[in-house]
Formats: sequence, structure tokens, C-alpha cells
Amino acid sequence: MFCSSCGGKLQEGAAFCPGCGTKSGGGAPAKAASTPVAPQAQTVTVRDFRCNGCGSPLKIPTNSNAPVKCPSCKTECLIDRAIKNAEIAAKENIESGIPLSATPNKLHSKVVTALSLASDIPLDVFEKIVVIREDHYCVPAYFFICNATESFIYDVANIRQHKTAIDSGDKTRVEKEEYEEWENARSSTAAVRKTILISGNRDLKKQIQILYEDLDIKELVDIEELIYPADVYTAKSDMPQTVAYNEIAVPLVETELRKKVEKSLEKQKFRGLQMAGATIKKETVRIFLGMYRVVLKYEDKEYTLWISGNGSRWFCDKGMPVDITRKKAVERKKESMEAELSAVPVPKTTGLAVGRGLFAIMLFVCVVVGAIITAVTGSEVGVIVGLMCTVLCCVGALICHVIRDKRIKQYSGQLFSIRSKYQKEIKDMELEADNVVQEFKSQKQALRGIYEGVSGVANAF
Repeated sequence: MFCSSCGGKLQEGAAFCPGCGTKSGGGAPAKAASTPVAPQAQTVTVRDFRCNGCGSPLKIPTNSNAPVKCPSCKTECLIDRAIKNAEIAAKENIESGIPLSATPNKLHSKVVTALSLASDIPLDVFEKIVVIREDHYCVPAYFFICNATESFIYDVANIRQHKTAIDSGDKTRVEKEEYEEWENARSSTAAVRKTILISGNRDLKKQIQILYEDLDIKELVDIEELIYPADVYTAKSDMPQTVAYNEIAVPLVETELRKKVEKSLEKQKFRGLQMAGATIKKETVRIFLGMYRVVLKYEDKEYTLWISGNGSRWFCDKGMPVDITRKKAVERKKESMEAELSAVPVPKTTGLAVGRGLFAIMLFVCVVVGAIITAVTGSEVGVIVGLMCTVLCCVGALICHVIRDKRIKQYSGQLFSIRSKYQKEIKDMELEADNVVQEFKSQKQALRGIYEGVSGVANAF
């Protein structure tokens, strides 16, 4: 007998097929009882992005590339993980870096600060200037963490005494004479630890140096979390690590070592200091540094502002707008002040000073002559004559002093009056710009251009 389901041979009297479990004589195969299993919850990993419009944080699943609408300003943001720098990151062994995390509010605030601190700003600068572009930069760089020691040799002066015994007959005395004896010495410095940041791109060396000179290595973000916008410009790495280390880092470490040696020897008299060559143990961290390049336009001329990835530091590449007319007006005021000051005649006080000196000499002569007359004649005539002459000399000297002092005070008063007048006018001209800045900030109205959405936000000014 055979199974009707699988065709397997069945033993006589078997209730079920041993091959498929079908009940003898047909029907469905027997099934074991099963316990329903609850579906397992899935954990979704998200990453932080910021809205392109208002800068609000957006929580986006790691593998999502779908457009997302910002809940704050309703801007539709395209989430692009910007893997365009992945190849160079792999090629250059990039480990970590600084992302572009500054919000539009913060970037706008830095632009306002740069304009406000510029000297001789145009009074209409906040009305006419336009923020036309925000460029994103990703710059390769090196973090060299160096621990160094160095041996050195030098000559040190030791003070010695030379004793000489001198026999003077009845006794012997010892004379001591000190002299310097130079000896060669050798020592080594205590360990010097120095962290050095060097740009991997020569063209952006200045920007990296200014924006990240105080960068703490603890601020770096792991490469897995270092996500830049899709439009980021990844600068080429044209400064080889070996060149950066040997030509820039090593001289800086050696200079630090020499300073430490000289400080340790400052209480000694030494000469001929020679450093024997540093022993440097280093750890190299290859990183990416994010930077913003904000471009402004005022009266057909563009100005550039560089801002660090977190928006904490900035600098102007070639300055901010300047009102040449106002600047020249202030300079003319200063020139006019100097001309008017130099035109004030200097009082003639030399004769009065000489006269006062002559009266002092005459006073001394009168006292001496009066004393001689009194001694020779034995009468009081000399004393009386001496006193009369003394009084006349004192009066003459006092008159010279008063006249001289009066002329000097008149001269100083004229100079003070002229300076006060011009300085007030110059200060009033400078306050015009300060008043314009304060008025703009109080209105909370954003600069024209790409950051207009931050109007009314307090921390954007």
C-alpha cells in the first residue's frame, strides 16, 4: 500500500505516512501545535540634521534620503548624506573633524558683528548690503600631538676663590680673590607636550590658522558622524603629512624646547648653548575642518567673511565696507586741529626765566655784601642795605615768575580749547556709525539676502 499524498510505501495498518505525515486514506498532514510569536520591535537609528531654511534640528533615520518637511518653517529639505568626500576621506585616512553646525541665526550674528566692528562704516551699510552666498568648505588638516625631549650642552660659570697669604712680618694675612671658571655641562629638557594643527591645503592655510588656532582635540567628531552638506567643497590635500611635520611642526617643537632650556638656565651664567637634536614622539590625527565662506555685496563690490564650523570664530578676508568720504572728513578734522594747534604762538618765557635767575644771584650777592659792610664798619648800615636789596630781589623774582606762569597757562588753555572743540566734532562723527548700529540691532530686521528668515530672532543680532 502506498501514500496517496507523497507515494511513499505504507506499512500494513499504519495510521499515518512516515514520510509526509498524511493520514492513511487521505487528508491533510498532521501539524504540531505552535505558539504565536509577537513581532519584534525594530530600533531605528537617527542622525541630526538642520533645516536649510530656519536651522531647526531634524531627526532623520540613518538610511533615509527622502525629502523631509521641517515642522517649524515647513521648508522641504532634501537629506543628502554627502558622500562626495568619502573617497578622499578614505584615501587620506581621515579619522574625525569639525562639522558645519552653525545655524543661520549664528551666521547672521557674525555678519552683523563684522560690519559693526569695522571702522568708518557707511551709514547706509545695513540698508544696502546684501548677503548673496554661503559657501561650505571641508579642509583636510593634521593634528600633531608631540611629546619631545632634547639634550643640550653649554658652558657654565662657577665662582671660585683664590687665596693668597701675605707675610707682613709680625703676622700673616690672607687675601681672597674671586674669579670665574667656565666648565662644560650637559643636561636634557623635561618633556614638552605640544599640539600643533596644520592645514593640509596650502591655499586655505591662513583661514585654518585663524579660525582653529585654539582648537581642542576633544571637540573633534568621529568620521562616522561627520556629515557635510551636499554642496560642500572638499579642498584638495596638497600639503603632504611628512612635509607638514618636518617643515612646520618640528621647528615649532624645537623652538619650544629651546625656550624651556633657556628658562631653566636663567639663574645661571652660561654661554655656548647647543641643542643636540630633539627626540619627538608624535601621534598624528588626520581630520576634516568645516568652514563657512559668507559673501556680501555692497555697491557692486563683494566682501568675504570666513566663519568656523561651529560659528564661534570669524575674520574678514579683505575688510568690510568703508565710507571713504567720512574717513577723509575725520582725517581732515584731525589735520585742521593740528594746524590750528601749531598756529598758536609759543609764549616767550626764556627772558623771564633768566631774569628770575639773575634776581636770585643778586639776592645772594646782596646778602654777602651786606655782611661784609657790617663786618668792616661795625654798624648796622650793611644789614639794612642788605635787607632792602634782598626785598627788591625777591619782588623782582616773584614778578618774573608770575608773568611767566600766566603766559604758560594762557598758552595751555588755548591748546586745550582747540583740542576740545575738534575732538568733540570727531567724536560726534564717530558716534553716527555707533547710533546706526544700535538702531539696526534694535529693529531685529535681518540683512537683505539669504538670511532674511532670521528677522525677529534675538540671538541673530
